[in-house]
Amino acid sequence: MNRLIDPYSDEIARIFGDTSAQLQTLPEELREHALALLGGCYPLDRKDSEGPNMISYLLPYWVGETLGSPIELCRELALGNVYGMLSFFLLDDVMDERREVRRSLALSTLLNQRFLEAYQRCFSGNAQLWVCYHRYLAEWADAMYREVDEPMNPRDPGRLARKAAPVKLCAAALLLQAGRAQEIRGMETAIDLALAVLQLSDDWTDWREDLPMASCNAFLVLLRENLALHADEVLDESMVKRSIYREQALGGLATLANDYADRLNAMKDAPASLQIFASAIAQSLQSKANEIRDRYDALLNNGGFSIYLTING
Repeated sequence: MNRLIDPYSDEIARIFGDTSAQLQTLPEELREHALALLGGCYPLDRKDSEGPNMISYLLPYWVGETLGSPIELCRELALGNVYGMLSFFLLDDVMDERREVRRSLALSTLLNQRFLEAYQRCFSGNAQLWVCYHRYLAEWADAMYREVDEPMNPRDPGRLARKAAPVKLCAAALLLQAGRAQEIRGMETAIDLALAVLQLSDDWTDWREDLPMASCNAFLVLLRENLALHADEVLDESMVKRSIYREQALGGLATLANDYADRLNAMKDAPASLQIFASAIAQSLQSKANEIRDRYDALLNNGGFSIYLTING
């Protein structure tokens, strides 16, 4: 991911610095929480470069480069997207019951307002942009509502992408500024494919955490299909581990991710950095699937007891 982060290191330092300075004006009881949340997302001090989150604040630059947009506009939208990213992180935490609800909701509301203010400074009179915003917000709300009662569909990239739908607002804004509104739908499709790859990767990373509500996790949905489990059969950790090693369950997820990345790469007008972003994530999933396959084959040749320890350790 460094090849995507490094060219923008000065811009990242700038927008995160500006965000940090602006967060100093928050109420004291929320300021420390907001700054800690921002610091946890800062990519330049991390070995992993905070790869999955980069789409939030780099997408304005990626799309802007494709359109020849003013750098000042890209910066303003990137700043807004940092606020939006933090706001929706907090809402996700509330819905997952991972943080104290009252403080998270209060801070999320303030951060979301700053997200909107950044866009309003540049596009206050553009009604078409706010039509897009309300559509993206509805997509996000639909995703959050449906994941409780309706299993995730790993083969529907549009639905996979909906939990991050508001990030598309910067692309719509830049296309409107460039007088290319007719290209918004195509750009949305490209971004949805990248976000779908990202969601598949996140679901692989989070499968243990998501086991209690397995239907919201695309990897676990695929695994249930492979095991032909009935609706009333509970999926437990040992079953998942066995499937990962014996049935090579990650391979199916990696195949889907590569398919979405290939479809994105075939879109000639999609931002090149967006294509690189999605391909890198898909390739990482495939590499992990290959690693698990090779490890299993090696253990199989060395005896079943080693396999048992690997699966149940």
